[in-house]
Amino acid sequence: MARILVLTTGSTIANRRGPSIAGALPSLKGDEVLAMLPRGGIELIFEEFANLPSSHVTPASSLELSRRAAAMIERDDVDGLVITHGTDTLEESAYLLDLTLETPKPVVLTGAVRATTSVSYDGLANLAAAARVAAVPAAAELGVVVVFDEEIHAAAAVQNLHPHARGAFGSPGLGPLGRVEGEQVWLARRPLQRQRIVCDHLEEMVDLLRLTQGADVRLLRHSIEDGVAGIVIEAFGGGRVPPWWLPHLSEAIRRRTTVLIASRCGTGGLGDDYGYVGAFHDLRRIGVLFAHNLSGPKARIKLMLALGAARGPNELRAFFEEQRNRTEQRNRTEQRNRE
Repeated sequence: MARILVLTTGSTIANRRGPSIAGALPSLKGDEVLAMLPRGGIELIFEEFANLPSSHVTPASSLELSRRAAAMIERDDVDGLVITHGTDTLEESAYLLDLTLETPKPVVLTGAVRATTSVSYDGLANLAAAARVAAVPAAAELGVVVVFDEEIHAAAAVQNLHPHARGAFGSPGLGPLGRVEGEQVWLARRPLQRQRIVCDHLEEMVDLLRLTQGADVRLLRHSIEDGVAGIVIEAFGGGRVPPWWLPHLSEAIRRRTTVLIASRCGTGGLGDDYGYVGAFHDLRRIGVLFAHNLSGPKARIKLMLALGAARGPNELRAFFEEQRNRTEQRNRTEQRNRE
């Protein structure tokens, strides 16, 4: 029988209503969840890390969660780890764990969209599916994955796509790694080689700005004047900004603020062939970094960790150049498969 540790952090999967509160609050404990859960040939051991809504979670607390998870997964009597987490920031915690944990054993995040008082409560089904994935040998070396609505998603690709639907998570452009059907776990593919960032702390002073049509530079100026360590820009398309943003981005770099470009599309590699002002060639010329195939929130998490780990500008840039090389390798592989 597989032995799976379940580390709980609270939020919707553990929510219930009390007689004196207007809304659901995190309150269910591990033994209460266990009593409602069918065993399915898996031994589940619950431990509590926190009991918070995920909107209260910070990157620093997620890094502490990673340390706790690392200690638990190293135990010889543990075959896999499931972490219950709220949906609001689950994708960020999952990606941080994927970047910082090194283990062949399965690590699975799951949660619930609907509270325990709802007739369509999905927490038990998601938890049962997550435990099933954590227990199968085929899930070894997958890295951190997210299991929701019987789909298995890689941490680097998964995004929260809907605030209320049971199938709230998806992997745009890639699709799930596989599915859980009853007691069977089916894997259609495996993630490409993962990246790991070893760090004792992260840099919390990193801002995320999203470009919109005609966006002015007030928020960008605020970040620059505050002296933040990093600024992530969700730029247009393959990496484009309005021309009036370029001088300010150049100034940020001169002030030793790291500027990282992601796409507001949420996925896909960066780069284009346009020659007008503010296109990819200008951003590359002024020395920004590029977060290929990462959403803005994930790019921010990665930059926080990279700034905490890097011993200088070259090492910092290498974290993102490595990602670009892997993206190019994946694109070549996909092209060969199509041919």
